[in-house]
Amino acid sequence: MHTSVDAFVRHLLSDHLAPRTAKTYGAILTSLFSFRGGDPVPLTTAEVQAFLARSRQDGSRRAASARNLDLAAIRSFVAFARRHLGWMTDPTEGIPFVREAPQDPAVLTAAELGKFFEVTARSSRAPVRSRNLAVVAVLSQVGLRVHEAVGLNLQQVDLDGATLVAVRGKGGTVHDLPLNRPAVTLLRTWIDERGERSKETALFLSARGTRISIRAVESMIARIRRALGSAKHITPHTMRHTAATLTLSLGTDLSTVAELLRHSDINTTRRYLHLVDTRRREAVRRLEGTVPISLLPTSPMNRPLSENIPKPSALTPLEGPTSPLRSTLDDEHGLVAA
Repeated sequence: MHTSVDAFVRHLLSDHLAPRTAKTYGAILTSLFSFRGGDPVPLTTAEVQAFLARSRQDGSRRAASARNLDLAAIRSFVAFARRHLGWMTDPTEGIPFVREAPQDPAVLTAAELGKFFEVTARSSRAPVRSRNLAVVAVLSQVGLRVHEAVGLNLQQVDLDGATLVAVRGKGGTVHDLPLNRPAVTLLRTWIDERGERSKETALFLSARGTRISIRAVESMIARIRRALGSAKHITPHTMRHTAATLTLSLGTDLSTVAELLRHSDINTTRRYLHLVDTRRREAVRRLEGTVPISLLPTSPMNRPLSENIPKPSALTPLEGPTSPLRSTLDDEHGLVAA
């Protein structure tokens, strides 16, 4: 990696950017300077545009999200270079982000989340079963981002106070986050089993006794999804989306959910309202069969609403078989998205 890129990554880390994001930005800048075939002297707008327009290795067009991530990394580096490397111009000026068609995030229903916990317990071997359950709990019951979860230290868990203490979020923010009873119970079980097996301060440990990695959590969630047999694209961040959506659907006001999720802009939280409304519409649609069809006019203007509204494929079934864990979650008035 170029010396200037090394310095850039260190600067991002000192500014409390998530380590994974800093590493990703560093990799993008390394690719950029390899692409242009020269040292990181001031870039030109043409060089940046050519890098953003490059194709994938198979010749296909790169996704808009990938291009936007590249541009965000380059803009961040240019700002660093103008402050610390003496650059006088901004080669990204006038280069816009590409608008993407909005997509609803994958979320789980309460029944699906309960099944996810059950499959986690069944499919995880004994040494890591309690750890995996505790990881899923902080992701889905507290709404932590995956880097926040793996970054937790043992002393940040206040079981008596049902709180995660001083959790570092985006932009260097620090928050105390509430825990519900299932999360406290699963964390207590893991901490008791964890014991003093390692001098590592991390809450969640790998099989080697070191802090678990983000990649390990992603792999664990993917393995559980396969065992569950779900067609949904379930990732650690799906648990955060699920916590937000279910909390709103259970009546929590938007500003409280935004505060719990630690969104700096309430409009980021507002997108989940669409998912909640879709579920409510689906719930009402399912009542249509209770009205005798013989009583309904046959005029096209009076067709059942089910013929006029979209049926949400990603969010059905609305409910499913209950389980002891599902009942526990419902008793807690849903999932705490923090």
